[in-house]
Amino acid sequence: MRIRPATPADAQAIADIYNHAVLNTTATFDTEPVDAKSRRTWLSKRGPEHPVVVAEEGGSVVGWAALSPWSDRCAYRSSVELSVYVAPDHLRRGIGRALAEHLLTLAPSLGVHAVLARICTENATSIALVERLGFELCGVQREVGRKFDRWLDVAVYEMIVS
Repeated sequence: MRIRPATPADAQAIADIYNHAVLNTTATFDTEPVDAKSRRTWLSKRGPEHPVVVAEEGGSVVGWAALSPWSDRCAYRSSVELSVYVAPDHLRRGIGRALAEHLLTLAPSLGVHAVLARICTENATSIALVERLGFELCGVQREVGRKFDRWLDVAVYEMIVS
């Protein structure tokens, strides 16, 4: 497996992986699929301080991860949100962990101080991942999302990296 910066050519694979999560899981609270064009636009608007990386196996993108602004308010500029998505047929192979570790290692050089993760409390796999990586639970927001006709809680995790 190779981890590298995402390029516009990866937009369809990023969309496909994300759309599986949109349509089938509570890993994201988006409810509508995205297309490759919107992912290319999303990639083009990101500065170097908010990277997107992909995991590649056998020439195919099998996962992606991003550091995104936690908030658009200036005082939060050194805080980012970590997102990790892996193709459903490549789960439980260490790809998500490798992607997260790559970005966590890179984060301090980007001026990042705090990395946060918002995770639906139903998502035991992602919670286990961030806890293994050393994130600490900050708190739980009760019933802040609604998807698949039910209210969902979100756990907020944080790691100070610098």
